[in-house]
Amino acid sequence: MAFDAKDSVRAQAIEWHIRLRHGDDAAWDAFAEWLAVDPDHAEIYDEIEQTDLAIEPLLSEVTFLEAANDTETPADPPTSRWHWWGLGGGALAASIAAAAFLAPQGATSRYEVVTAPGQREIVTLEAGTLVTLNGSTRMTFDRKDPRFASLAAGEALFQVQHDDARPFALEVGESRVEDLGTVFNVVRDAGEVRVAVAEGKILYKSGKEAIPLQAGQALLDRSSAGAVRVTRAPINSVGAWQRGRLVYTGEPLSQVAADLGRALGVRITVAPDIADRPFSGAIAIDGSGSDQLKRLMPALNVTIAPSAGGWAMKSSGAGR
Repeated sequence: MAFDAKDSVRAQAIEWHIRLRHGDDAAWDAFAEWLAVDPDHAEIYDEIEQTDLAIEPLLSEVTFLEAANDTETPADPPTSRWHWWGLGGGALAASIAAAAFLAPQGATSRYEVVTAPGQREIVTLEAGTLVTLNGSTRMTFDRKDPRFASLAAGEALFQVQHDDARPFALEVGESRVEDLGTVFNVVRDAGEVRVAVAEGKILYKSGKEAIPLQAGQALLDRSSAGAVRVTRAPINSVGAWQRGRLVYTGEPLSQVAADLGRALGVRITVAPDIADRPFSGAIAIDGSGSDQLKRLMPALNVTIAPSAGGWAMKSSGAGR
């Protein structure tokens, strides 16, 4: 790729990095099409994303020289990484150069991506392989190995380009998910791991067990339960949170509360007497944040009220 052409693709990658912060389904589809045009697109997008991650912790130590048409003064540094991407081209180029210069040469190739409650983030590992992190999620990736990922906590949707010679491996605590050409969703909450497959198949390895999962299947691995339980999962429900929907077919209210917390950016505790109560139905996240919790009370047959550090879900017959 010629130097000028590469600069043009880099500019496009920066634009995508900004647009996808609040991108809708159409934006994600257009982004996937852009990645498929040329293998260099994924590589350059990852370059931009990693530069952003490298620069973010340095922002408080850097004084930015604003372009002539900027409205902020040098004494007012950008307050977030997303605002930083909006700086003038000269400042952006200088910042990228500074990050490349300041990055420790002997540092580990692994890096961590963390999302705040209610935030989503996409990580492009290579052409055809995308990981979308839900809110309150922490993951580790490897710059030298795009076929590796580790989920410490939270939820992520994986769209993996299969490669027989280089199988994709996801570490989830002591367990491991191996891709066999698929789209799958993984949740790691306190004491449990949930995996659901929308396309293709995966192999879940936990202890001495190796459990294959096909599209339309899911599993629940609770450390306290011993055995891994395999169930059916409607394909359109797998990763539906990415489209603003939460779909349930008898899952416990404790899971519903955890999913709502990630989607709405709030902490929800569930009273022990209703934590295992099953719920079936679909919840459309309407963008109103915690205000939606009150409107969900009749559907869930619970009361939800503010509590220390978040919200508390109780039986509808419990005292308010």
